[in-house]
Amino acid sequence: MDQSSHDRIQKLVDQAANFNLYVIPDGQTSGGGRSTGIRASHLLRRFDIDTRPPDSSGIRAVNTIGENLGRLDVHWRFMPESFSALPGKQPPPTRLDPSKSQRFTMLNTEVHIGDGTGFRSFGAGRTFPFFTGGAPKLVACAIGNVTEGFGQFRGNEGNFTMCGEISAERGFDGHIMIRLLDSQNKLRTAGSLPPIQRTTDPVPGVTYLTYIGQKGKSADQENSFSLDPAGQVRGLNIPVDIRRVVTGCTLNDGSGFRALDLAPGEVIAREIGFGKGSIPNAPPTGTALNPFQFEGVSEYLFKESGGQVVGSLVVNVLEGRRFDVRLPAAPQEPALRFGFFGHIVVGKGIFAGVQGMLYGASGSVFHMPPDDHVISNWYVGRIFDPDGRYRAAAGRG
Repeated sequence: MDQSSHDRIQKLVDQAANFNLYVIPDGQTSGGGRSTGIRASHLLRRFDIDTRPPDSSGIRAVNTIGENLGRLDVHWRFMPESFSALPGKQPPPTRLDPSKSQRFTMLNTEVHIGDGTGFRSFGAGRTFPFFTGGAPKLVACAIGNVTEGFGQFRGNEGNFTMCGEISAERGFDGHIMIRLLDSQNKLRTAGSLPPIQRTTDPVPGVTYLTYIGQKGKSADQENSFSLDPAGQVRGLNIPVDIRRVVTGCTLNDGSGFRALDLAPGEVIAREIGFGKGSIPNAPPTGTALNPFQFEGVSEYLFKESGGQVVGSLVVNVLEGRRFDVRLPAAPQEPALRFGFFGHIVVGKGIFAGVQGMLYGASGSVFHMPPDDHVISNWYVGRIFDPDGRYRAAAGRG
């Protein structure tokens, strides 16, 4: 497609409410010890991430946890590796083992915002043991699909990705990034939001970074097939520009829930990603009950304003879920929405020695090479940061 068509489809893909919330346990948790699951209620707070441009001294972000917007109710069960998770399907009793990576099914995850707005969902995730700052940490990442919206979210399909620390005693403590399709512009605003009301200190020892991947206009942005040693297609190489991005949401008496329009900023990095299906010979379609599963590896080269690479990350995307979408203004286009997560394998330069996870909630219109590919890969990195190396103070560069 030509550039004008590409830009038009990009606007349609970006007709989505993208927003962050911070999840804080409120003490109402059933479980304890080596539990087989977690049933808990949590507070949902407004959460802003402002990632500053990188330079030779590093990359930093302001993390601000704000006012309460609602609650998150979860019913999750740990499950064997071979278990096929489905809504309402209980896994065999499987005890939490903090010493190893385990899968879990999200039998129910409910987001409630304000008075009567929210959604119910189903999904699955995985735990990851870390040792950092002289202590063990158990991180959980998960992808959920919205099964029913209510209030202002009624009729808005979408998905979310979560990442934070988990325990049977407290539940989940971390971040949820949500992407809801919004072709009728019911949930978004192009204006400014009221300032966030800082209510708690940023999470000690952890910093969140955020950015977005979109196709640039140069020839080196074209996708290409990745071939195995025998010359057979094993997946795709997908290069994109990485840009600064600002997201946000609020709740007020006049208009209820509102999220900022997606507004990508300047290019700060380049990504070259490799992706492939996780299940051999699986159908290429992705539905609510049977999403297409994918995995891959991505390298991110971060550049200062002069173009010099100052650091890089390599990420192993362990789990991804892709859902087919219909764009009302372009129903013929093969549109997709997806969520994914993976651990940071290695960092260099300004990311030397980094530990953490990278995850996302995204949308695209995908044509096989050499045809065009429109994408908005919204990423968040959760980085262990005991020394505050990646944290910026509010109001400072």
